[in-house]
Amino acid sequence: MSNQSIINDSNPELQALARTYQKDTERLERIMLLPVGYHVGFACIHGAHGSRTWELNIFHSDKTGEIDFDTPITQGTLSQVETAVHTLISSRTAYRKTIDHYSTTTVEQAQPKVREWHSRFENIERPELKLKHDPGWTCIDAGDPVGNSHFVFQTHNEQFGLDFSVLEDDTHEPSIGMLPSDWDWNVQTAEELLKLSDNTTELQQWLDDCATVTAWIRKHEGEADDHE
Repeated sequence: MSNQSIINDSNPELQALARTYQKDTERLERIMLLPVGYHVGFACIHGAHGSRTWELNIFHSDKTGEIDFDTPITQGTLSQVETAVHTLISSRTAYRKTIDHYSTTTVEQAQPKVREWHSRFENIERPELKLKHDPGWTCIDAGDPVGNSHFVFQTHNEQFGLDFSVLEDDTHEPSIGMLPSDWDWNVQTAEELLKLSDNTTELQQWLDDCATVTAWIRKHEGEADDHE
């Protein structure tokens, strides 16, 4: 049986329509990935007073050739049904061109905008310290993708292997901490201990500066609204 659903198979217009669009309807079957035995075709429904409704439909025939499944894709005038065929095929062509273009074209990915950082301690005068610290007062991104955190102050004591830092983010109070660095504390001789004792005065000054920074941070951390 040919791939045409004919309500009135004696309709010569319907038969001519099926022949004209046979290649197109077969192509639609492939585009729509229809199961075996299901086809795209046309139907013409005769109504009262000589009215006719045209259909582009999907149908299936049983072993005897009788249609046991028939559902319309679109209904309307003959012109509307013909337009539907062309539209379906054209949309597939446009889709295919889009996929081909997408697969062969390098698409520039929009880089996420980096949020501008404003410390709550901006425009507040820093306290005077006894020693020079590296980097000291700073605004270094801590590399936190969630909290948008930045270092406010960092310093390192080389002789005793200590790191002191103040970390600030958008939502929490500043984090102040002192941690041992990678310095090797494996002291073997009395001379090494005596050498360390030569640096205790500088250590005291370094600790005094860390205390000064801590006191300043605690004093001004509540002034965020005034200095954003």
